[in-house]
Amino acid sequence: MNLATTEESQVQGGRLGRLVIARLKPNEDLIDSAEALCKDHGIHLAVVRGGLGSLIDAQLCYLGRQGMIEIRVDGPGVEILSVSGEIISGESRLQAVVADADGKLYAGRLERGKNLTFITVELTLQEWLPD
Repeated sequence: MNLATTEESQVQGGRLGRLVIARLKPNEDLIDSAEALCKDHGIHLAVVRGGLGSLIDAQLCYLGRQGMIEIRVDGPGVEILSVSGEIISGESRLQAVVADADGKLYAGRLERGKNLTFITVELTLQEWLPD
């Protein structure tokens, strides 16, 4: 494996593999569903190429100056404007930009079990094959 590391970042060589495009059903957790898609297709590591749709409510977090900050966005009908990240079973890290019914924007890391599909979510994942 070709891996370069510094104190702040890690670079891994590899190539992109198979592409999975899926529609998530209502009441499915975004992170659990993404991990299940990878498992169903035999993908060990994937990157999220994109996603859109709506969540019942959204729970995000980010690291602020005072520590981890949690953001709750009440729905129903929180719109996903962007989703990205990587999927590794049990250690997935997905970030999103969402909007509430008033159009106010929020961004941060999605919290497992707290971001359920409202109507549908379209998700595009791509397999990452490290060297």
